[in-house]
Amino acid sequence: MNRILIVDDTGDNVKLIKAMLKSLDSDIDVAVDGEEALRKMTDNDYDIVLLDIMLPKISGIDVLKKVRERDLETPIIVMTAYGSEELAVETLREGGDDYLINKPIRTEDLLDAINKALEKRKSKKIEDDFTNEDAYSMISEFENSLREFILEALKRKYGASWWDRGIPNFIKAICLKRQNDAIVRKREVYPPLFYTDFSHYLPIILFKNNEKEIDNWKDVFEYYFVSIGWIKGRLIELTEIRNEIVHPKKISKRQFKKMKLYIDEITEYMDRPND
Repeated sequence: MNRILIVDDTGDNVKLIKAMLKSLDSDIDVAVDGEEALRKMTDNDYDIVLLDIMLPKISGIDVLKKVRERDLETPIIVMTAYGSEELAVETLREGGDDYLINKPIRTEDLLDAINKALEKRKSKKIEDDFTNEDAYSMISEFENSLREFILEALKRKYGASWWDRGIPNFIKAICLKRQNDAIVRKREVYPPLFYTDFSHYLPIILFKNNEKEIDNWKDVFEYYFVSIGWIKGRLIELTEIRNEIVHPKKISKRQFKKMKLYIDEITEYMDRPND
């Protein structure tokens, strides 16, 4: 259940907002002025605060300033009937998570803003509470997705000869050796590309053989990614972070955020539709 604080000094507005929130599983609290809002936000952990700008005692903008000065990270959605572009800019600068410029507010706008703020809070909590196991699970899932993406992209370009034409010889040798080791040890055997490491994907993406007129970057992967420098930098960083994850020492929050950012960026480009 989500805890929501409505900050508004008009009773009819509070009733209307409560009616809009009926579809949400939420516990609703109310503050009728800026001082009460600050006190309640300091003493309670709300998932969302719906904040009116025109408040008695302390304005909504000043509430925002004081909340952020106290390092309270509760998502705040600002509501006002006196909207302007300048006020919107100031609101966002002071830490508002969204800006609803018009009253009366439409139910769909309010619910959309709340859902976005909740997702942002959830993402922030993941970043704050992560473990190395969480990080390893995230990068392993991405590794599987990237391997599958590379396989499908090479098949589209080279057809049945994708293994012979699109994979560097040294990576072929590593994969086949590991596959043979699995056979010898009577373990489950997978297709050769399964035995690649994270560090092998960049050499595949950039593989080039002038004699055989093979250029994976130009002919296969340039369509998807920004530039060689862009994908090279991100995959090298992700490889280094992956190596750090397996150590007993917890990776830093900065590393986790960078890993998550790069995975999200690359995945977005991998999902680009094929014409």
